[in-house]
Amino acid sequence: MGWDDERVREHVQRLEGLLDGLDPGGTRPSRRWWSCTGRPSGGSCGSARTPRRWLGDELVGHLLAMHGLHPEAPEARVRRALAALEGFLAKHRTTVELTGTDGDAVRLRVATEGRAAAPRPVLDAVERAALAAAPELERVEIEAPAPEKVLITLDQVRSRA
Repeated sequence: MGWDDERVREHVQRLEGLLDGLDPGGTRPSRRWWSCTGRPSGGSCGSARTPRRWLGDELVGHLLAMHGLHPEAPEARVRRALAALEGFLAKHRTTVELTGTDGDAVRLRVATEGRAAAPRPVLDAVERAALAAAPELERVEIEAPAPEKVLITLDQVRSRA
């Protein structure tokens, strides 16, 4: 069964209702939450002893984060999202380092091999991945060193002409 807009809305409403069943401290989920059956596969959610199993579900993780109930810190989730981008970043000879969080922002340092600056699509992908992993954050601050200046001598220009 596909995930059309109506089914996603119903699923989100159901999960938000289940989140309301969590205790005020967010430390002990109710049995109702862990015995639900709303996964895309149609299977059961498991027992109260396996809450980590749900953290891999993008929708549930997002809802937990938005309600301040996610057990993992935003930094850990952003690091995991950046690790998932390693192949993409390697193709662009780019590295990303999480340098910290400050309230509602995450700070990242982006560097590329050689003298070029990171292309805009790479920076956009990094920003989207960070915000998707930690939706409670409002912005991503990217520190990208300026590309090195290249000195081209007149002799080099003349030899190519």
